[in-house]
Amino acid sequence: MSNENWYIWNHDKTYQDTMEKRAKGELPEMESAKALCDVIKPFYQPGMTLADIGCGGGHYLRSLRTRLDPAITYTGVDATPAYIQMAREAFPEVPFHVGDIYELPFANLSFDLVTCCNVISFLPPPPVKALEELLRIARHHVILRVTIGERNYIIKELHAKQNGLSEPVPEHQLVTADAHLTLFHYHNMYTESYYRELLASLDPSLEVTFVVDDMWQTFDNRDYSNAAGTRVVGQQQVSGNLLLDWRFIIISKQVPRAATQ
Repeated sequence: MSNENWYIWNHDKTYQDTMEKRAKGELPEMESAKALCDVIKPFYQPGMTLADIGCGGGHYLRSLRTRLDPAITYTGVDATPAYIQMAREAFPEVPFHVGDIYELPFANLSFDLVTCCNVISFLPPPPVKALEELLRIARHHVILRVTIGERNYIIKELHAKQNGLSEPVPEHQLVTADAHLTLFHYHNMYTESYYRELLASLDPSLEVTFVVDDMWQTFDNRDYSNAAGTRVVGQQQVSGNLLLDWRFIIISKQVPRAATQ
């Protein structure tokens, strides 16, 4: 899918620097990476294969090795070449691929577990094709981390010079006279019922469980990124003006035995 205007991660050098430091262990683990390990732990078994779609610089692998299994069989995929390069440098023994979530470079049922954290909410609506691809390559479980809304919201955050971009756009030029958006990213919020209905339409046999991600300690990512970096205010995660209700969605597939042999 064309990503000329909405895919800002190729431009954001500040975030790339943060990602690299996390991959190398120079910054603390992400709270979401710790939480993912807790979510996976009940059904993970040694020897399972795991694909991390939207792996960034590989920082989730560091947590998975520390908290779940030091010998985990892991494959990382991300659409940003700079992230994959830093992941390969941090973990040279691990397969990392530049890949598109809408057309993943793997055969059907390639991995026991497929994780996709902090990605679906940032894709152009609707997320149907991305979910189809994640389900296609998973044998047993797909684990998503998404922001949930009380209603369905399509949100576009415009990016200007204060946001760490390598080629900053003056703020007054972010929206042109014909309402064209110069550079932005999505941060959509869909309801739990939206996801349940959508997943049921893709495969009625799926078992879907929502887990509230309240497994974090107080943090403030503005120290590492920009003014809109996620922080904790009271008992809420906040990014700029957005209140973030993060949930894990655990999707369990009913795969015929013959398909796994």
